[in-house]
Amino acid sequence: MADEIRNFMGYLWYKEEDGVVTIGINEEGLEDFDEIASVELPPEGEKIEADVVLGTIETDDGPLDIYSPVDGTILEVNGQVIEEPALIQEDPYEEGWLIKIEAVAPGDDDEDEDDDSDDDDDDDSDDEDEEDERG
Repeated sequence: MADEIRNFMGYLWYKEEDGVVTIGINEEGLEDFDEIASVELPPEGEKIEADVVLGTIETDDGPLDIYSPVDGTILEVNGQVIEEPALIQEDPYEEGWLIKIEAVAPGDDDEDEDDDSDDDDDDDSDDEDEEDERG
């Protein structure tokens, strides 16, 4: 199992399985504080970007920001850690995971398709004008 888990941002871990990325706090991150007061995570279905803060863990040493290593959509939030934050410290790699993200594969997201189809227009009003002229 340790082979599957990768560390990032110094204090977070993630593992990917069939396009789903699970994120949690690693043991090094847990060493920086004694107690977790609360966990704030995004709602399921929210689209997120890599390396952007998507949640916060309030600790006795201050807030700890949670980041994603990938672009994607929140598939599942671990409600258990929101109700019982100590679970993160008790079992960080199993029961104490934070969120699961359905990763967007490179070239799969809508923005990439848009980039291919509108190379010559920098502003949306040009698109509408061109369609009007053609139609």
